[in-house]
Amino acid sequence: MPYAVGPAGKRRYVTTTRRVVQVVFFALILYGGFVFPHGYEATLMPAIESGTPRTTLYARDRILWVSGKESVVDLYLPVLACRFIAQGGFFKSCSIHVLSENFTWKTSLKLLLPHVTWLAILSFILARSWCGWACPLGAFQDALSWVRRKLSIAPWHASESVQRFIGNLRHVLLWLSLAISILIALPFLGAQGVNDALFLIYCQMCPGRIAYPLLGGVNPCWTDWSNSITSFMTFLGWAFLGVFALSFMTPRLWCRVCAVGALLSYFNRGGLLALEKRAEKCTFCGTCRRVCPVEVERVYEERARSVVTDSQCTLCLRCLEACPEKGCLSAKLAGVKLTES
Repeated sequence: MPYAVGPAGKRRYVTTTRRVVQVVFFALILYGGFVFPHGYEATLMPAIESGTPRTTLYARDRILWVSGKESVVDLYLPVLACRFIAQGGFFKSCSIHVLSENFTWKTSLKLLLPHVTWLAILSFILARSWCGWACPLGAFQDALSWVRRKLSIAPWHASESVQRFIGNLRHVLLWLSLAISILIALPFLGAQGVNDALFLIYCQMCPGRIAYPLLGGVNPCWTDWSNSITSFMTFLGWAFLGVFALSFMTPRLWCRVCAVGALLSYFNRGGLLALEKRAEKCTFCGTCRRVCPVEVERVYEERARSVVTDSQCTLCLRCLEACPEKGCLSAKLAGVKLTES
């Protein structure tokens, strides 16, 4: 449904606008490398010299093999832009990638800090709306949900215990991945074969590593039996690809597990973009809860605080669009109202 109908029958085009933004980012992130010349140097960011291990050194039968060139621009995004995109992407990679590889390379703070600051600013401004509006994997999951609805198949709803588990799992994946990236840079864990197998460990699990090359017409590396670690990571990658596929039945399931989303979630409270609620106008009809693709309860349940942005929320604004009470919900950027129910 491209819009929701408000209390006065007014059509609201939040979802339509979001779809347009999603298509633009999907095309730019995945296919910008096919259109624009690579190696564009006009950037304010300092160039980071690659260390070892690095993706370009992996053979075709290794899990971290990349088919593409370097990115068009040397900029990172706080969303699943990916080094494994066919032909090389428009942007360099996601936030987890840049942190992980540079922790392992022991890149100097002087070179890394500008890139981290850039990511922090983008995250502080837009928080998890990057997930709801710009992430190609998020857009793909929305497409899967659209197909399911067209086939009149009822969705699967995650139980409260499952929601808690996957909500915690994403933070475990985030911090464990970063910790391993630091540990394999230490001499006693940095032996050849160990750091080589555990390099960019989150990328090895992420479904984008397999999905993005396929969307560009390239067959990715599906298996890596080099050693016990890479064999285990092969099975783990398949498992998370299966979780992503289940987004057909449970809307935005991968978004609830994704470590990139976990990192962005820390900016959902205190960031510039916020979802606000005027509780005195709420009739507690439950519409916001029913339309939320990630099954956030906070918008419905909150009675006291005005800011109702949940850490799980992708700020897609479906709740605001569907809310029948005029002015009950609003989206604000730095205190300036962007739209309201």
